[in-house]
Amino acid sequence: MTLKNIIGFAVGPLASAGLGLILVPVVAWSFAPSDVARMNVFQIAVSFSLLFTVLGLDQAYVREYHETNNKGQLLRSCFLPGFMLLGAVGAISLPFSGDLAFLLYERADPVLYFLTVSAFFASYLSRFLALTLRMQGRGWAYSVSQVIPKVLQLILVLVIVITFSARDFLQLQSTMLLSMVAVVFFCVWNTRVEWKNALKKDIQFAELKKLLAFGFPLMFSSLAYWGLTAASTLALRAWSSLDELAVYSVAGSFAGAAIVFQSIFTVIWAPTVYRWVSEGADMSVVDRVAKQAMAIIFAIVAICGSLSWLCDWLLPSRYSDVKYILMCMLMQPLLYTLSEITCVGIGIQRRTIHSVWITLLAMLINIVLGYFLVPSHGAAGAAASNAIAFSAFFFARTEVSSRIWRSIPRGNLYFCVTLLVSLAIGMSFWATFFQSLAHISWVLLFLFSLYFYREQWVELAALLGKSRR
Repeated sequence: MTLKNIIGFAVGPLASAGLGLILVPVVAWSFAPSDVARMNVFQIAVSFSLLFTVLGLDQAYVREYHETNNKGQLLRSCFLPGFMLLGAVGAISLPFSGDLAFLLYERADPVLYFLTVSAFFASYLSRFLALTLRMQGRGWAYSVSQVIPKVLQLILVLVIVITFSARDFLQLQSTMLLSMVAVVFFCVWNTRVEWKNALKKDIQFAELKKLLAFGFPLMFSSLAYWGLTAASTLALRAWSSLDELAVYSVAGSFAGAAIVFQSIFTVIWAPTVYRWVSEGADMSVVDRVAKQAMAIIFAIVAICGSLSWLCDWLLPSRYSDVKYILMCMLMQPLLYTLSEITCVGIGIQRRTIHSVWITLLAMLINIVLGYFLVPSHGAAGAAASNAIAFSAFFFARTEVSSRIWRSIPRGNLYFCVTLLVSLAIGMSFWATFFQSLAHISWVLLFLFSLYFYREQWVELAALLGKSRR
């Protein structure tokens, strides 16, 4: 992948994260906490629908794209089964829309569920069309498809704020749906040659069987990961209040900016490491990359902890606890990214079944901890449960990879992850008693990270210098 392509793919996550940091305070100031919480439930429902109905065929599409000469037929074969399943789910569930809307949003309004199902379809369509852009290496178009929803959401929310004195979840949900529909139109236009070609093809059932054999098991892995990431939200929905879920949701939205690091890295990492394996390269390079990533993660968490008091300037007073749980929320995207480096041996050895069991174990940890912590500690308990679950996820992936492939020097990594998670949990539960001292401790930790990882910072500076030449 060329530097130009990397930049093209990176622009989308960067711009989307920047717009998200603007959008979150606007929504927090303009809508009731209960509506912010419902928005989180809506997003969780859409992501679950996509993972369930796609049947893993999106990953089969990615796997087979470069190895087939008939890409139109591949698109049709991967797209149609899940789309038919989604249509059946929608048709069966719509008669119960009022009850399902109450289950999701505590409002028995059929319109809310109808909009939710519409979002299911929009998400499904954009998934395959955006994947086509990605597989064609059209980084800039792919990035635009990620930026469009944030831009439209921000514009529409501002219009609502200016136009309406009374605001509710229906308006917020409508802005999300409209932004998703806009992405569909953008992707439809930019992939018009591909989907028109797909419409002319017939499904080859022998090929479909092969695609399902590859993708269907991966669906369970994806659903397990969804369960891991959604467990804390569901725990708050079941055992706490919508206000606590709103605090958790806003903190998660801010922490979502770290997904930029995850998104950019994962686009580059997998193709690169598999190329190294095919070329017979010295794989000790993985150890070096892991330490460099740990240095960056350490710095990101410490800087966010040092500056988390800024949340009080950006958000209403009812979200004052966001600054305390933010560091726990950062653990999800950052530890996932680090684990993608240290667990590379699982993919190299083609032992992906281990990933499924590891994810299920982490999900179980999240659920059990949520059961004990959420009723008494609310958003702080959910954030701590999530941080501990993802640290277990990281440790397990790293250990398994080290045992089935090659041993990765990991004592240093384990020490730093344990230190960061412990301090993040401590801040979630007890920072209110220490106030500014808690933020100062993160400043000291940042200075410690600069010294502790001084060799890695020198290496990263050298790599950056080379990329500019």
